[in-house]
Amino acid sequence: MNTYFRLLEYVLPYWRKVILLFVTVTIFASLSGLSLTLIHPFLRIVLYGGKAANQEAVAVSGKEDVATAQGVPWPKKAEELRSRAQTWFESRVYAGDARRRLLRFCVLLLMLFLVKNVFGYLQTYLTVYLEQQVLYQMRNKVYGHLQNLPLSYFEREKTGHIISRLTNDVTTLRGAVVGAAASLIRNGFMALIALAVVLTVSWKLSLLTLVVIPLNLALIGVIGKKLKKRSFRTQAQMADMTALLEETVSGIRVVKAFAMGDYEKERFRRFNFKYMMQFLKMKLWGAVASPTSELLGTFSIVVILWYGGNLVLSGVISPENLMLFVGAMIWVVTPVKNISKLNNTIQESIASAQRVFTLLDIPVEPLDTSAGKRRATFDKSIRFESVNFAYVPNKPVLRDITLSVVPGQVTALVGASGAGKTTLVDLIPRFYEPTSGRILFDGIDIRELDLKSLREMMGMVTQEVILFNDTVRNNIAYGTDDCPIEKVVSAARGANADGFIQDLPHGYDTVIGEKGTQLSGGQRQRISIARAILKDPRVLIFDEATSALDTENEILVQEAIDRLLHGRTTFVIAHRLSTIQNADKILVLDQGVVREYGTHTQLIHSNGVYKKLYELQFGLVP
Repeated sequence: MNTYFRLLEYVLPYWRKVILLFVTVTIFASLSGLSLTLIHPFLRIVLYGGKAANQEAVAVSGKEDVATAQGVPWPKKAEELRSRAQTWFESRVYAGDARRRLLRFCVLLLMLFLVKNVFGYLQTYLTVYLEQQVLYQMRNKVYGHLQNLPLSYFEREKTGHIISRLTNDVTTLRGAVVGAAASLIRNGFMALIALAVVLTVSWKLSLLTLVVIPLNLALIGVIGKKLKKRSFRTQAQMADMTALLEETVSGIRVVKAFAMGDYEKERFRRFNFKYMMQFLKMKLWGAVASPTSELLGTFSIVVILWYGGNLVLSGVISPENLMLFVGAMIWVVTPVKNISKLNNTIQESIASAQRVFTLLDIPVEPLDTSAGKRRATFDKSIRFESVNFAYVPNKPVLRDITLSVVPGQVTALVGASGAGKTTLVDLIPRFYEPTSGRILFDGIDIRELDLKSLREMMGMVTQEVILFNDTVRNNIAYGTDDCPIEKVVSAARGANADGFIQDLPHGYDTVIGEKGTQLSGGQRQRISIARAILKDPRVLIFDEATSALDTENEILVQEAIDRLLHGRTTFVIAHRLSTIQNADKILVLDQGVVREYGTHTQLIHSNGVYKKLYELQFGLVP
């Protein structure tokens, strides 16, 4: 129930429209109930022409009053009001001859349904509007929350699962909040009107209706629990299938290169089959409620027809009153059946809501500037003091890292794969926090600094180039507001990218496709370097990646790298040792420990790990 109340919080900003919706729903339900009461006058007009019926009704009413007096009498005042209303209605409906009465009744019926359907349209419009507003706000909330989650969440969670939460799970919430409440009010009000009619016609027959309602409520409770569990499993299976789809589409080049199309088809078929089976089980449980509820209602109506028919034959009630009672009884059963369907929708939605709120409950990064956070500065030094880090407890990735970097210094990190190079530079923008030890900017612990201002000082050029399905201009200007084209062109020239950009179909306004697929590897690298040049960061984290490029592109990219690194505080993850020979400081990492540090010349003369790596890379080992 707490989950449902959390959903309702997204409706509160639209409380005025919610009130209007509930008023509209109430009027619609009232008019629907009013149309039910027209069964009685129609039958009187058709069967008796409106005259004999008056005498018949008085005689039957007298018997019913005696029967009522022997049981539970109606309050005198309520009976008088009902009698006056009936007299007023009959004086207008039954005036004139039989054909004029029938015509007047048909016009009244037409007007009633016209007005009712106008309010029906209004309630549908308001329901859809409010539902879409809720989904709009929730999608924004989930996406905004994703942007503020720590990097560790994305590294342990499948991309497809994240996408499924934002799309499938949120969409499933559509009918759970506004639509459910409106339907509950509408059907509940219609059921109350029908019950009022039932009680007015005959309290004896009314007692029979009390049998079916508890049975329906019990049925709704049992099916609801089963449905919620099945719905949760169905959404989880959909998330798995979405993850597989995202994985294979993004890796389609590898799938085709290894001729694994048939394997991936079979794998998708298995996931798709599991989803289908879970969905069928969920829908089968949902389908049980409606026919069972209807069967119970039909059984009740059959009993009422038998018992009520005997009352008519005995002269206790009139035939038109029996038909009115049966019509009202059907109206009692129908809203209860609708409510049982509504419960199915709510249970499915709550299962999805739990998955969405599980995501929203994950703690975010401390991006706000409150709580006494200081704005980050870098005028003196960046220091690592005995820093240790572990992704998993008792399995350290970095151990006792101590180093100091001053402005304008280039610090290179070398070592075998898994030595901890990427992890070390990820601590600088605080993607992760040290398990122990401290990182200081100008003597201030990084934990005391405002995270947004810290990251604004930094730029990153990663080995895996990240570009967006947008124009070249927007990719270069990413992270800057209203950047003039002149600055974009200048940054592109500095990255040796202006030449090939001008040759593109629309120059800087050319859309380069998802992940820049319309560009070569060297062109993508130069676009990312231009982006870093334009941002002009105080601190640059550079994952040098030229090994996969041809000779011509490597020369162009290396020239751009040299311009980017010149005079800038840079942490370089080096893959080719030839590119870092001029670095101010080289750290050699091995299993998370700094084994050596110094300049290129110092490390070559030390005959340590660096010299062995250098000789191995340049083929100097005999």
